[in-house]
Amino acid sequence: MHPLAPRHPEPLEQLPSQLLALLSQPMFWAVLGILVGPYLFYRGFALYRRKRFIADIPRCSIRSAAIGAVEVSGKAVGPYTLVAPLTQRDCLYYRVVIRVLRNKNRPIIDEVCAPLFIDDGTGELMIFPQGAEMQWTWEQVVGGDCLTHVLARYGAERHDLVDAREYCILPDDNIFVLGTLRENPWAVRDPQETALSRIGPGFVSMDEADILRREAFPYLNPDLPSGAASKRNFNLYPPTILMKDRGPFVISTHSQREVVSSLGWQSFVFIFGGPIWTVWALWTILARP
Repeated sequence: MHPLAPRHPEPLEQLPSQLLALLSQPMFWAVLGILVGPYLFYRGFALYRRKRFIADIPRCSIRSAAIGAVEVSGKAVGPYTLVAPLTQRDCLYYRVVIRVLRNKNRPIIDEVCAPLFIDDGTGELMIFPQGAEMQWTWEQVVGGDCLTHVLARYGAERHDLVDAREYCILPDDNIFVLGTLRENPWAVRDPQETALSRIGPGFVSMDEADILRREAFPYLNPDLPSGAASKRNFNLYPPTILMKDRGPFVISTHSQREVVSSLGWQSFVFIFGGPIWTVWALWTILARP
């Protein structure tokens, strides 16, 4: 091509200008408002109901907690720790959420938990966090051999990766938990348990946690113990356990007041913003010649 000849833009170069042109059209936002506005209204009431549910449950200490819906706050503690597979941090619980190209709407979820307790100074309460709604910051990971190994366990490869996030509960994290306190069906130790048997509803044993740590750090001396073990004594078979049931189950690094405040302004914006957007969208569409 002659250096002075006009250069035609490539299709990918035209895409940003086309997208900006689309976003500048009122009709685009009107059609979007018809579709999204009613959903926001419905979502707002769902958030408002959750806010009222949390606000109506009295916050209690662990010593006075009774069977049923409870809200407790304290520090996360446990007898030993795990190694998070992506960030390789010492933790009590991790959840890895990976989205892949073949199924973005159903991500890969890999979660493991050591015996986890919350301590508020009046006592300790065992928590099984599987299925909880996590409300804290997460670490995004885009590379590393550890991520490749996790993908391989689920039959995926690196070129399938869309997004990978890791949530961790670290020792001494301040957490707020809303869930259902119930009688522990695993309050009596199974005599057939081995050193590698899962504890209760699915907590990894100390030996299994040690194996996972050595997989993450192959250079550790196999003749020496690994991991961070606590000097405190924990009852791994307590009479009660806090876990997911029919009601909401939330674990958050925010306080109860912060959670209620966040749900309050979100529900307000959705309940009033959704109908306003829908009415404006209808007016824009009907007024168009």
